[in-house]
Amino acid sequence: MNNSVGKNNRHIRNMNRMGVIAMLRDYGSLTKAEIAAKMDLTFTAVNNLVEELMQEGWIMDAGYDVDAYRGRKPKLISLNPDGIYTVGVHVDTAFVRAGVMNLQGNMILEERRNFEDNANRGGVVNVIISTIQAVLDQTELKSRIIGIGVAAPGPLDPIQGKILSPPHIPGLHQVRLKGLIEENTELPTYLEKDANAMALGEQWYGNGRHFNSMIYVNADMSIGSGLILDQKLYRVSPFGAGEIGHCTVDMDGPRCYCGNHGCLDAIASGMAIINHVNEKRLGTASPHESPMANDGHGLDLSELLSAAVAGDPLAVQSLTNSAQYVGIALANIMNILTPETIIVGGSLANHYPDFFEHVKETAYNRSLSSFHNQMVLQPSELGEHAGMVGAGTMVFEKHLSEMGDKE
Repeated sequence: MNNSVGKNNRHIRNMNRMGVIAMLRDYGSLTKAEIAAKMDLTFTAVNNLVEELMQEGWIMDAGYDVDAYRGRKPKLISLNPDGIYTVGVHVDTAFVRAGVMNLQGNMILEERRNFEDNANRGGVVNVIISTIQAVLDQTELKSRIIGIGVAAPGPLDPIQGKILSPPHIPGLHQVRLKGLIEENTELPTYLEKDANAMALGEQWYGNGRHFNSMIYVNADMSIGSGLILDQKLYRVSPFGAGEIGHCTVDMDGPRCYCGNHGCLDAIASGMAIINHVNEKRLGTASPHESPMANDGHGLDLSELLSAAVAGDPLAVQSLTNSAQYVGIALANIMNILTPETIIVGGSLANHYPDFFEHVKETAYNRSLSSFHNQMVLQPSELGEHAGMVGAGTMVFEKHLSEMGDKE
């Protein structure tokens, strides 16, 4: 057989395997005939796919379709929540969260541990590995865990499994995290940029379901994004697609750590807001008692968000300004890519709901109405679990494809 024909057949087969899983995620349970009709495949093709996936532990029998009009009641199939599991790991700037996840996107158990301030390389890596080991030690499901997914701040190289130079976690610079985790857990491990993993998680289990194209924006200490195009995560060498945080939104703006001036990240990220607010607070006395009163120490992001929720004017105004800049960046993306949906997550949106509303208003006001009228701009459904769920999802997707290639 021609090699290119063989590769094409495997690609189609893998897409069909993923299609069956996606159908069952979205609809809960279906008959083989219903899957064949929805995917425009023959019943025989679907029957073969179902048998494979059932043997591998992905799906299971789910009784009979009692609503069938007449004749013999057809069998239903559904995802098998107890067949296989993954471990999803989200490395944030201040903490790491890990959890054991089933095929329905539910966390069976999870663990969170904070990094110490100014933790060195060994300290950060030890916290990550000990957190993963803690969830593995607590579960009786280790024999059914097929791998570990790690969502981490970029830039990183997912092929080598190496984190390159994340600006807010110096302890992870040039760390081959994939290899270190595999050595300590003996489980295959996959590394991906946090916003990419979050986009994948939303596509499988969140507000990205039913959309072919999607952009996920992670508005947190830094601002990043992940792109889903034609239902596939968009990755290109050198693995930096989706760096919305380094789009210029003010040509005379402050210098960014990347060397440019006026980047969205330098103006609107959580770190930029904290720096701005602390300069204001610590430079002048607070005019009234509030969560932002000048007590001589700088606020962190959680304190800033709590102050905004409590109505502190400086916190509210700073987050509103940030949201408007994010909205401007999204308007540009809407005009260029016209995705079917844009999902906004990260701490800024998850913990201060007005942030999303300001983003949406600005993005709609500054984009072409003929474009944004056809799009859905929405908040993250997965919230603070998006990174962990997305990381676990990445393992499912990799394994589903790899098992298909072996057949």
